[in-house]
Amino acid sequence: MERGLIGIIQRASRKTRFKAGLALSSLILILAVVALYIVPFPQDALGYVPRNVEARRLLPPSGDFLFGTDHLGRDLFSRVIMGARTALIQVLTVTIISLLLGIIVGVTAAYFRGLIETLLNYFVEVFMPLPAVVIALVLRLALGSGIHVVILALVSTWWAWYARITYVYARGIVELDYVVLAKLVGLSNIKVISRHVVLNIIQPLVVQAITDMGGVLLEAASINFLGLGLEPGSPEWGVMLYEALFYAGGVEAVVKAPWLVVFPGLFLLLTILGFSLLGDCLREEIDPRLRRRWRLWF
Repeated sequence: MERGLIGIIQRASRKTRFKAGLALSSLILILAVVALYIVPFPQDALGYVPRNVEARRLLPPSGDFLFGTDHLGRDLFSRVIMGARTALIQVLTVTIISLLLGIIVGVTAAYFRGLIETLLNYFVEVFMPLPAVVIALVLRLALGSGIHVVILALVSTWWAWYARITYVYARGIVELDYVVLAKLVGLSNIKVISRHVVLNIIQPLVVQAITDMGGVLLEAASINFLGLGLEPGSPEWGVMLYEALFYAGGVEAVVKAPWLVVFPGLFLLLTILGFSLLGDCLREEIDPRLRRRWRLWF
């Protein structure tokens, strides 16, 4: 599996789109790691309100405040950079947990068949259409605000997506002769599943997970933008957009101070674009038929 995945990455790395996606994703990763050490106003980045609020309220971008300041006088550059850490925590946590749950459920349903297959597939069908925003609303009422609400809401829907994909891949594998032979020679179900099933489907699943990271980030930002996730003041791009529209003075304030939405929105867009470019290039190497979509542009 490693050789196959490494080979796919090596072939994809020849493409300009992959290099662009890797550059954007790497930039966000680096910012997430070093954010607290490079921002000029760490207290602003963490949501603390400065003492001289009136003097710093809604200042335009300048040498002192690269991205300007918000309605509470906080340095927007510091908050946007710190938002990269929040974004990465949300995306990686949701993707990893959802993928692991999906693999467990999908492989179990495909391997054991019968009643187990029927029950698990029914369970998946119940969760797949549920909107993450509705789940976040219920969790917000029950558990309060916080990043845990965002993560739980997204995992509640994304795990079913990966379970469905895993089931489709695994069902084709468990019917192959070498898997049947492994059962006949007495290998335990755990060994058959781990050695012969999971190892043969993990490659496309990892690629799919990378492709989905942009969608996960967009859903997380949407939940926070609606005020259902992190509390106001948190260094998160969706929260910043929410504050700009509902706390800074609405559309009129945004027109007068467009930097309130431009910079958080730009970083959100570039991060989603980076994940999408990476995932699409990797998927093209697995399924060359997808390459035709890109003939008209880079």
